[in-house]
Amino acid sequence: MNKPFHDYRFATPWDSAKRQRCCDAPDCHESGDYRAPRSRLELNSYYWFCLDHVRAYNAGWDYCKDMDIADVDNIRKADAVWGKPSWPMNGKKFQGYAQKLDDLGKAWQKFYGEQAAENSCAARPVPEPERKALLELGLTSLLPWAMIKKRYLELAKQLHPDINGGKKGAEERLKKVNQAYGFLKNSHFVKETLQETDLTS
Repeated sequence: MNKPFHDYRFATPWDSAKRQRCCDAPDCHESGDYRAPRSRLELNSYYWFCLDHVRAYNAGWDYCKDMDIADVDNIRKADAVWGKPSWPMNGKKFQGYAQKLDDLGKAWQKFYGEQAAENSCAARPVPEPERKALLELGLTSLLPWAMIKKRYLELAKQLHPDINGGKKGAEERLKKVNQAYGFLKNSHFVKETLQETDLTS
């Protein structure tokens, strides 16, 4: 029996008739408002049922019908990673992958450790003498000693007499930088804050 269907090809702008989907169940003339996949292999192709028939269809739906245990297990494993490709972490498939992950982890730990140390140094108020010495080195806060030393070496190289042709201003500036660096190296506050008892030159 043919099911009623409103043909929109003959509709006019003032036609208020709505297109009705009929239920796909045999001998049912109710409106098909609820969709259900046709099969496991056609999940994007649908039947349209009325409420009673979609409930009956869903009650009898078995996604794993006619599948053996191995197939079901493969689906379960794929669902665990959202259907994305995966491989063992031991690097059997991709040589060096595990090593790259390890290197990345070490790099992150180094970065995070330096950031944590820098934040820890910045949290403690710096006494006036140490603050002035840091300013001589062009620093506005107490940093890990390796960074202070790096800054000192940069300034010492820039202000060296051989680089500046013996200019008096550069020589005086170098003296102040050396004094500031020496003061910081012997400062009890710096040693306690950085938790270093022996700051090498």
